[in-house]
Amino acid sequence: MKRHSALSNEIWLLRRLVKYEKRFPLLLSALIAMKLLLPLLSTLLPAAAVAALTRGGGMGRYLAVIGGLMALYAGAAFLRDWLENRNVILRDNFRQEVCVAGLMKKAMTMDYSLLESAEGQRELAAAKNMAGNPMAGGVNELVYIMEPWLRNLLGILLYGAAAAVLDWRILLVLAGMTAANCAAASLVRRYEVQTQKERAQGYRERDYLVRQSDNPANGKDVRLYRMESWFMDSLHTAFQRLWVYRRKRERRRRLGLVSDTLFLALRDILAYTVLVSAFLSGEMDAAGFTFSLGVLSTLTMWLSEFIQTHDNLLYYSIGFNHFRNFMDREDPVHESGDAKADAVRRPPRVELRDVTFTYPEAKTPAIDHLSLTLEPGEKVALVGLNGAGKTTLVKLLSGLYRPDSGEILIDGVPAEQFDPKAYWELVGTVFQDVSLLPFTIGENVAGRERYDRDRVWDALDKAGLREAVGALPKGLDASLTQQMEKDGVELSGGQRQRLAFARALLKDAPLLILDEPTAALDPLAEADLYRKYAQETADKTSVFISHRLGSTQFCHRVVYMEGGRITEMGSHQELLARGGAYAKLFEVQSSWYKDKKEGQTHEEN
Repeated sequence: MKRHSALSNEIWLLRRLVKYEKRFPLLLSALIAMKLLLPLLSTLLPAAAVAALTRGGGMGRYLAVIGGLMALYAGAAFLRDWLENRNVILRDNFRQEVCVAGLMKKAMTMDYSLLESAEGQRELAAAKNMAGNPMAGGVNELVYIMEPWLRNLLGILLYGAAAAVLDWRILLVLAGMTAANCAAASLVRRYEVQTQKERAQGYRERDYLVRQSDNPANGKDVRLYRMESWFMDSLHTAFQRLWVYRRKRERRRRLGLVSDTLFLALRDILAYTVLVSAFLSGEMDAAGFTFSLGVLSTLTMWLSEFIQTHDNLLYYSIGFNHFRNFMDREDPVHESGDAKADAVRRPPRVELRDVTFTYPEAKTPAIDHLSLTLEPGEKVALVGLNGAGKTTLVKLLSGLYRPDSGEILIDGVPAEQFDPKAYWELVGTVFQDVSLLPFTIGENVAGRERYDRDRVWDALDKAGLREAVGALPKGLDASLTQQMEKDGVELSGGQRQRLAFARALLKDAPLLILDEPTAALDPLAEADLYRKYAQETADKTSVFISHRLGSTQFCHRVVYMEGGRITEMGSHQELLARGGAYAKLFEVQSSWYKDKKEGQTHEEN
């Protein structure tokens, strides 16, 4: 992971803060000014009281001076609290509206192969933790820490100048205290850097277990198989690993506390010696003694807070790098031309020429020098055992992946000549894992908030879902799931896939890809949906993936894959007659149904 300095990270954030709210520097400066003024007034109050008592002037002067300072203090405190509240709201809004929202947009638009990879998922999880979890530090702490870091630094400069006038040896003691504390903090940071990966893994394990423990999808198995003890033991182990890290970190931090105690004692001895000597010699009166003592105490406060704040800045900056690096990460640069999606004929001819694709960290290609031509309007079934490369091939065809070598052509135009967004206009997809959002049915079909209701109804009708949606009280305006609306509806697995088919039909892309589109359907519903596929995709070139080989019978051609290569190709009947791997697989599936039917006959007898 690339490590940026704490100062670089603060500047990176500050630029975005100012772009989000141009008044932020003014609000920050005003807040710092008030927080610098209040300790000064606190120091002046007792000194003014002593001066009024020792230098004469009567009760009226005493009340005027003290009353004026107290009124000024009250006004500054009110302004400080108001500014603090404004800054808190600003910081939280910035984190949500810029950092969290920016991260969401980045995740939805970045290169899909990177997002889907194990590395991409790890980086995204770490970035989400830094942006979305206020307790994790990251964005929240780095934005917050700007103000106390600058305030303490200015306080040290101002009060340090005053202390130097009293005795330069006091500054020397405080400098020694700072050096010792920085050395102790360096040990802590070194340990934090060394254990960063281990800690990140620990937090991922903890958060994953917490999420899974109350996930309703796991609730059935947890109860029926009595997994609660397993979950809790695993969670306890994850907590213990994190506690071990914290204990080791705190042991290193205690070194700084010990040095602070020793140097503060030395400072007090020296300061009191200097001040008492000046008072006894007549060089300083009681009011000056009180004020000078307050200055030194406040200076120590600024210094202690600055050391702690600076240490926190360095610590939180380590984790913040996860968020910054993810946001700064650029997608691989791919050259693209000016090919237009509307220039592609309907249905198109699709050709794969010697295409190879290998996943990161994989030793063998998932697609290995594969060549295949889909004729205009042809329906092709991709079949094979798990791991054959079918889904990878679909992702290459849909433009989510780019081949390592070889090329994909749409009507003779290489896919690289299309801008990604233009290429995606050519592709309609129905995946096995249907992704539906907790918005209205109409919005889910259209993929946007505003849409043509008549076209959506037409797509639902073609997908065989119009009657079910029409029976709902709110129709197209019914919300899916109850995550956002308490009256939301839950669709069955088959209805979800029909809705996904309606979405693909509404898009009306010339290349249609269906990955296990009937996995959640019973045989009768599956037959009905395949009939609709055949009717509604006449003007499209279509690719189907299915483990249930009944779907291959309505396709023009069947492509059987093994190890990322095509090993058999032909019509359903041709491949059965050939007696190869496809025929054996079909025989296994059909025999199961035969055995089941025979078993039912025996039972009836």
